[in-house]
Amino acid sequence: MINGDSRPVSNSQPKRSRLWFGTSLGQFLKAELKDSPARRVAATRLFVVTLTIVLVSQTLHVPPLGAISVLICLSYDAHANAGQSLAFGMRQLGYLIVTTLVSVLTLMLAGNDPWLLLSLSFVIMALALFHARLIAWPTGIALWYSVAVLYSPSTPDENIYHALWNIPIIGVLALGTWTVVHLTIKPQDPLKLLKAEIATQLATVEYIFSVRLADAGAHSPKPEAPMHAAAGSLGKLLGLLANAELIHPALHERHQTYRALLLEIDGLRQLADWLNQVLAAEYRAQPMTPEKLHVYRALQSACAELRQGVAESRDVSGEITSLLSDEILQNYARETNPSLLTALWRALQRIAGLTHDLHQPIAAKDSKNINTESDDNPEHGWLPAWFAYEFWATHADSVQFGIKFSLGAILCMLIVESLGWPDINTAIPTCLVAAQTSLGADYRLSLLRVSGAAVGGICAYFYVLVFQSQLDTIVGFAFATAPFWALAAWITAGSERIAYLGRQLGFSFALFVLHDFGQVTDLYLPRDRVIGILLGLIVMGVIDYALWPRRSIALARHHGVAALRTLASFTKRLPDVSHLLTYTLPLRLSAEKELTAAQDLLAHAVLEPDARLVEKVHERATLRAVVKDASHLSGLLQVRKRYRLLSGQRFSHFPDELQQLSRAFDAELANALEYAARLLQGEQAGNRSELAKHQADLQQSYSDHHRIDNLADDLAVEWELRFMLDQQIVELIENIEKTALDSISYPRKYAPNIE
Repeated sequence: MINGDSRPVSNSQPKRSRLWFGTSLGQFLKAELKDSPARRVAATRLFVVTLTIVLVSQTLHVPPLGAISVLICLSYDAHANAGQSLAFGMRQLGYLIVTTLVSVLTLMLAGNDPWLLLSLSFVIMALALFHARLIAWPTGIALWYSVAVLYSPSTPDENIYHALWNIPIIGVLALGTWTVVHLTIKPQDPLKLLKAEIATQLATVEYIFSVRLADAGAHSPKPEAPMHAAAGSLGKLLGLLANAELIHPALHERHQTYRALLLEIDGLRQLADWLNQVLAAEYRAQPMTPEKLHVYRALQSACAELRQGVAESRDVSGEITSLLSDEILQNYARETNPSLLTALWRALQRIAGLTHDLHQPIAAKDSKNINTESDDNPEHGWLPAWFAYEFWATHADSVQFGIKFSLGAILCMLIVESLGWPDINTAIPTCLVAAQTSLGADYRLSLLRVSGAAVGGICAYFYVLVFQSQLDTIVGFAFATAPFWALAAWITAGSERIAYLGRQLGFSFALFVLHDFGQVTDLYLPRDRVIGILLGLIVMGVIDYALWPRRSIALARHHGVAALRTLASFTKRLPDVSHLLTYTLPLRLSAEKELTAAQDLLAHAVLEPDARLVEKVHERATLRAVVKDASHLSGLLQVRKRYRLLSGQRFSHFPDELQQLSRAFDAELANALEYAARLLQGEQAGNRSELAKHQADLQQSYSDHHRIDNLADDLAVEWELRFMLDQQIVELIENIEKTALDSISYPRKYAPNIE
């Protein structure tokens, strides 16, 4: 629970941990610059795109927008598959056209009135940044607008000319080249990637069944251990589905079927993973009864058959139906005895049915009968949501985000104009590019931006002093600058922890060598560009710290609270399995999104000014523990929900007393999570739920009704697993409550030291 930044260390260790994610600079660079096949492909794509933009800019003598084009293309995902590339390119081109029209209209209406131009620019950039923050999209609209309008506000006529060139240069040359290269150099079909991911999930479950059979002494073909899917993998699979639908439009008609299939496969993996984790070694080593052995063999064979069917794109539902005969299952567990193996059995049958539907001709029922929308969805009013006060109140942080960073860009433009120093106008886009989710994220990006600008400036000086005087053709220029573009591409193709350093290196080098046509003679230019970047970072650092500071730790706490309240909705008993897609899936994705955001913010929090204070170190440690436990709890609640729906439980046949106890326990779970959320938020939490008592009462009621003491050993173990699941959930929630209380009460002891 306690991470590296909370242990007593030497004076130098916290510095390394803060700047380089808990490692030394050498270890950080070694890890982030390592070679891999995927990185080679990504770096090659970026290198080809960058070199193409540079050569076209220098050969055709187009307006000096080459450096901005290089930055834009280096800023996009080099690992994108074909669907992502196509969607991103088309969307960005549309945004660029809108931005160009807005820029031209602004210059025509207010180009000769400086104060009107500033006011309009502030509003336009604030709205653009608000939109980018709202949809989690790059801040390209504000960046393109600032280059067209604010770089030289005293020459509006010339700015209109340059703004119109944005579409052919940035739109066609930059975005067009980026998209074509990604669709040409080892393009990845998202549908093939999706099938490979599905096969990996099924192989994971197959391996778990094989290990279980081997532990019990049963001979079974044992496949190689696959990589287990990480948390958040369902979101990745749904993203691949969305990308595949762009490349294969026919998939649109089977959208709901694919979503249901992905959700079922993810649920199957969760059930199998949990079963694999909770079975004790002593129990595993015991021989299985023939009935149980037949069930496990059928499950393993069905997984293998499904995996092969997905990989080969063929319908294997007939084979699965033969393998998963209900007679085999009923010989092990009767309908009156729900079991985890029954849940796994029914999940595989549902997956086989959905794969069968994918191989059938499209029918109208496919879009109606597969998990239709529930009737309890709220109806939307006739007015758009952004007309309501609640919309702006909910997204107040995004409004503040837009105001702050657009104000920073305006201030930088005024400073540049007042100093009469146009070569430091890199301060303006710096304010917009540095716009991040939190104060810590701003500081981390600023560190990478300054480092990249410095390395890019050194590369530019090296090019001028060593290569430029010996080369006077475009071919020589290409060969001389190629190593620097390759270096920028290789760094950018790494993880997000270092990628921005490569983007800034390429941008700074391009600003220097593409400043004018022919040989570069202004050696002061790299110095001025770096000064401009430093100016932008200083201005934004002051504004971000003084005006609505978005502390990473506070935002992480907010996301943690939202995740706990989302998890509270998981405790609701669904009437039947058809509601998994419409009710559970949105909650699942929301919880994953909140927990991932909290983890990222906690990583950035170590860079903030007061990060080394004892109470801040403790607060980060406790929040990490809450996020970790909440992530584990999310998986357990989903396992519990699937067990209820697929294990053969006939809840409507239970006695009224047992049904009331079950519903009361569900309500107490939701109340306990809401209690933990209020604790984490620092509010008055009210009375604490006695979860353990409710769980014990429910367990006793189940035992009495089903006479568990008189059941066969295997069936009794099935009930023990069921009770263990509830017990684990109760223990996790109680631990979250304790940690949340600790995260609030501990800083109060140090109140005099907190600003």
